[in-house]
Amino acid sequence: MRELSQDEIAKYCEDGYVRLPGFFAVEEIEPLQRACHADPSLGGALMAFADSAGNAQEVALYTELSNDLVGVLPRLQRVVTTADALLGGRCYHWHSKLSMKLPCSAGTWDWHQDYGYWYHQGVLRPDMLTVAIAVDENTAENGCMSVIKGSHKLGRIEHGRKGEASGVDQARLEQALKQLERVEWHLEIGDAIYFHCNLLHASGPNRSATPRTIIHCSYNVVDNSPFLPGQEAHAYRPLAVMPDSAILDGAWDTVFDNQVFIDGDGNSGYGYKVLRAGSRADSQPPRMDVSTELY
Repeated sequence: MRELSQDEIAKYCEDGYVRLPGFFAVEEIEPLQRACHADPSLGGALMAFADSAGNAQEVALYTELSNDLVGVLPRLQRVVTTADALLGGRCYHWHSKLSMKLPCSAGTWDWHQDYGYWYHQGVLRPDMLTVAIAVDENTAENGCMSVIKGSHKLGRIEHGRKGEASGVDQARLEQALKQLERVEWHLEIGDAIYFHCNLLHASGPNRSATPRTIIHCSYNVVDNSPFLPGQEAHAYRPLAVMPDSAILDGAWDTVFDNQVFIDGDGNSGYGYKVLRAGSRADSQPPRMDVSTELY
């Protein structure tokens, strides 16, 4: 199992993110890549949110973790223990999402902080993070993520309407861009980046002829469960951690056929206009056997 160095932890604290090249072997990611390329709608699960210009930005969100590859990946030991180390305590799965940018698509994600939305779901402290894992190569041409380095130290910034979407306060964004460094995240397949929930980030359109897919797995510390009603899907639940070899060992059913995804109702839009909802069939609960640990 890969353990973070003290330098990597320090970099996360200083910059708001830490890059882990080759965190996944290409062979671990290839089944997900093939399935996404073969069925870009994820069997109808893909939702479309409007960006500030009204263009579609497509994602599939889920909180329940099935026996499918997309449910196993957020429970792998290296993924969870790295989140623990960076958060300074045990964590649980908040949600995951597949973010899809189809070839020659105009949709963008406007500048925002994840905690800008999660705060309004009743999470008291910004003791949360996300790991972004490249399913396809991520480049400037196909709409890779950009971040403002060190912006997590600005604290939570107010978010509001931006056209059909939601984004960070424009005046504070402009000052952050003047005073801090903007960095593009160019990623190879299997690269991972852990980033703080207050790190300002965005992504541009896909101007290329190839898709750009990335999976985001988000985590919260166990004593920071949302206190507001209606957030049962995001409440703390023990995490059945699986060994790092689970994907290559074939300890999963399908890639995403049995996974339950959020259908676009309720709070899933986070202030964004939902252009197209999705729906999926029921999934099975996480596999509980001698290879898993309740966390």
